[in-house]
Amino acid sequence: MSNPDMSDSEIKELIRNAAHNLEHWREEEAKAKGEREAMLKQLKESERWQTHEDIISEARGHVDELDAELRKLAVDYYEMTGAKKPYPGVGVRVELQPAYDKAKAKAWALENLPEALDLNTAVFEKHAKGVRDTQSLPFVTFNELPKPTISPNLSSSKSDEE
Repeated sequence: MSNPDMSDSEIKELIRNAAHNLEHWREEEAKAKGEREAMLKQLKESERWQTHEDIISEARGHVDELDAELRKLAVDYYEMTGAKKPYPGVGVRVELQPAYDKAKAKAWALENLPEALDLNTAVFEKHAKGVRDTQSLPFVTFNELPKPTISPNLSSSKSDEE
């Protein structure tokens, strides 16, 4: 118990009050979201909104096309001249990208650079839980971690109260 000075009934009363407050504010949030969605729906159905949506869509298409074209031209220019700044605000960065056989790299790293190999904790923990009762790993212990659950609809859970 987190507060030894409180009785079970006092803690249960605190839980009841917190649940009622949470239910109230969830309802307020849902109501406000509903009103906002109605306003947004009305706005999106307006002619002005649709006009701007069309403008944005057309502009995005041009921006994407011109961006790709400019990037290609900058690389072409660099490959022809070696110049990394063909125009103000346009540049070419030359990065080194390693190419290697992954199996050979892993074998080398196991022996020479083990810190380069990361443990996939999600896969490891799933495996450890799966073999816990048959072939448990001696260096793994399992600690209980209480995780509270709260029903999304607290008002329908009132029958559970004692």
